[in-house]
Amino acid sequence: MTRTRQVAAVGNVKLHEDDIVSTTGFRTKHLRLSLHDFAIIVPVLDKNRFVFIWNYRHPIQGWELELPAGLMDDGEGPETCARRELREETGYSARNWTNIGWLHTIPGISAQRAHVFLATELRKGKARLEPYERMNTRIITVKKAYQLLHEGKLVHSPTVSALSLAEKALLRTPSVEKDSRGWHHRRHI
Repeated sequence: MTRTRQVAAVGNVKLHEDDIVSTTGFRTKHLRLSLHDFAIIVPVLDKNRFVFIWNYRHPIQGWELELPAGLMDDGEGPETCARRELREETGYSARNWTNIGWLHTIPGISAQRAHVFLATELRKGKARLEPYERMNTRIITVKKAYQLLHEGKLVHSPTVSALSLAEKALLRTPSVEKDSRGWHHRRHI
């Protein structure tokens, strides 16, 4: 990159125009979004259920089935954000937290990362939604969640990615067993 300039800024979102030169010498301009990283949580309620949210998304003018997630505040670490967002969006808190990885969300235009956490030993509390948020908690069996995932019926890409990472993490755990249909279940969490 030879030069960058900020084109626009609205709240925490900044749009930059970068002058870049490829390894072959080709010069071009590239638009880049500066977005806060976020945490997304796979909350395991018990041996065979996850906590999801049914979330209204204004840009798509519709509802999506998602895992709880939220943007990191300035100076906030990923796990602190994950703990806060789980509590705010679902009312649940978790005794055990496992960072199962991170991924780029839209690498063609942003360096934003989604930090994925597995939360277990949940305790129910009261959700504290932001005034603009419209969402409800949904309890879904592990079997149903992975059925929706494998059938392509979950379309919230961070949720799809987080469930894929969680599946791998759950399979590495000795307490995971396959049932007669090949679904993986945790005996004890």
